Amino acid sequence: MRVKRCTKCILPIEYPGINFREDGVCSFCADFRQTDWKVQRSILDDIVQQARSSGSKYQAVVPFSGGKDSSYVLYYMRKICNLRVLALNFDNAFRSEAAGVNLETLPKTLEVDYTSIHLPWPLMKGLYAAFIKDAGEFCTVCNSVGYLTIMSYIVNHADVLGANPLVVSGWVRYLEEMPNVYAFDIKYFSDIISRAGLLGPLIESGFVDQRCLDVLANVSDPRKLSNDTKIPLNFIALPEYIYWEVNAISETLKAFGWNAPSSTTGETHFDCTMYPVAKYLEKKKYGFSQSTITYSALVRHGQMTREDALKELDRESNDRPVEFADFLGMLGLEDDQVNWKGKWYPERK
Repeated sequence: MRVKRCTKCILPIEYPGINFREDGVCSFCADFRQTDWKVQRSILDDIVQQARSSGSKYQAVVPFSGGKDSSYVLYYMRKICNLRVLALNFDNAFRSEAAGVNLETLPKTLEVDYTSIHLPWPLMKGLYAAFIKDAGEFCTVCNSVGYLTIMSYIVNHADVLGANPLVVSGWVRYLEEMPNVYAFDIKYFSDIISRAGLLGPLIESGFVDQRCLDVLANVSDPRKLSNDTKIPLNFIALPEYIYWEVNAISETLKAFGWNAPSSTTGETHFDCTMYPVAKYLEKKKYGFSQSTITYSALVRHGQMTREDALKELDRESNDRPVEFADFLGMLGLEDDQVNWKGKWYPERK
């Protein structure tokens, strides 16, 4: 069946909250405005200069998964901004082989210190299973636990990182944000694991600081912290300040030993072996996955043609991925325990 899509990007008519003009252009394209990158870069220069004056051991902290975006942030803050950097990793238990190589290689070639945080598998297994059974998705676990553990680590190591360290993420809002589909919300995360009886064990694990949880549960999106957020750190997303040219980023990183699967056009999550499962759950619920949103954004920003975006979509399978059985097996779940009609965060408000 032919899907009605925006005539400028490739968002389908099924996208929640979308509207179309008479010429077939969607509301996302109609509202699109180019960023003034000169202004944003000037703001970044001021932020970096302030970080450079820090007398602490590290002038910046980079949450680092081994994927393309976080790897480029690590490169940029070390080689372009010339800061003393700590690469901080959260192991979500589904790390890909390619990401593992990058985690091992890149800190060495860029000459930065590296630390990885590993939570006990029984706890992570319980958190993932709770979300699959309650909401029918599991990305919130990785996002929330990763964010909370890294922020907690930073807050609890102020003696080394300083009182107000610069934390620089690689979250590319225009590629990864999913309005009306998925939202990263710590309160949503906290509510579900509380019902499963896992909030106490998570805090008791020592990896998540109660203060960070309390503060972050009251912000609409932890990746967009305001200056008055009561957590002692300066959090920014690098792609908000410099033009994020996807293909050029990959080529730059390869010179430092970074590697990726052969086909990563517009792909932001090759670092997770279970990302195909996440995409499958999205397709079952909405009829499309994040890839459709990402390709549409690349078209909007002039980094991909609409024709090429459609070709990429045609290559995607709608079948259940081979990883799905392994995923359920790791969590000790059966297929009928997946809440296929579960309400994700946008539907809970």
